[in-house]
Amino acid sequence: MEVINDTINWCKGEIFEGKMSLLFGVSVLIISLAYFKWGSTPAARAMILPLLVIAILTISAGIYLVSTNQKRMPTYEIRFKENPQHFLESEKKRTADFIRWYPITQKIFFGIMILGMLFLLLSHAPNIRAIGISLMLLSFYVFVLDHFSEERATFYYSKIVEHSLN
Repeated sequence: MEVINDTINWCKGEIFEGKMSLLFGVSVLIISLAYFKWGSTPAARAMILPLLVIAILTISAGIYLVSTNQKRMPTYEIRFKENPQHFLESEKKRTADFIRWYPITQKIFFGIMILGMLFLLLSHAPNIRAIGISLMLLSFYVFVLDHFSEERATFYYSKIVEHSLN
């Protein structure tokens, strides 16, 4: 099996992840709109803007993942046909470069999760608590997104290394 098939499968996985991100963002948007329409307490009203921000961020991430990877697939196929060995080496370097970011991202969002918990636990102000809940929700989203992205990237990298040895 050629490495280009693994590359296309990786792109398809990123597109699926983007669609799930879009679904999550639209769900959070609907929840934000529900708080706007039916929220009557200060805590419920405070959730509107933070949830709206998360919805915009996750929808944007989803659109980016879908559109970027749909554009990459034909480009990857062309680059592979032109020079398979160069394509393999450039993909190996590119993949290794972004795999090293996963632990850093996890540590950053772990800190953001803790910050959100502190906002929620140490404040009684509805706006601060809403921001805390939203930071925890955003962190959870990134942890899930990164988990599957890291798994797919590691699998793809192992396939690239396997093809390099052949």
